[in-house]
Amino acid sequence: GRNSCPECREESADRSLRVNRALVRLSEKGRALSLNLKAKRSKLHCEKHQEELKLFCETDKNIICLVCAAAEEHKSHTFMLLDEAVEFYKEQVKSSFESLTEKQSEIQQMEQQQKESISGVREAS
Repeated sequence: GRNSCPECREESADRSLRVNRALVRLSEKGRALSLNLKAKRSKLHCEKHQEELKLFCETDKNIICLVCAAAEEHKSHTFMLLDEAVEFYKEQVKSSFESLTEKQSEIQQMEQQQKESISGVREAS
């Protein structure tokens, strides 16, 4: 049997190579720790409480954690789950964008008509 590198899987004919189990475990722990840190960093956290930001305060238009939501300053406010708020506002932005695109198209048509009208006046004079 040939030995293969645990990292790149390149095979080696050298039979004197041995697996270092302690190094393997250490490297696996390192990888797991690195993945955990990446996962934690990818989620937004509250600066005040270091809790994951899960709610959208509709009153303040701000993303907050559950501890903030229970605090006095947000007592009578309205909340949405962050995922729901994202979808809701994404739809609003999409709708606004479509409306603005339509208006832009209308303005461009009017601009073209004005240019044609001006050209017609110039040709007539």
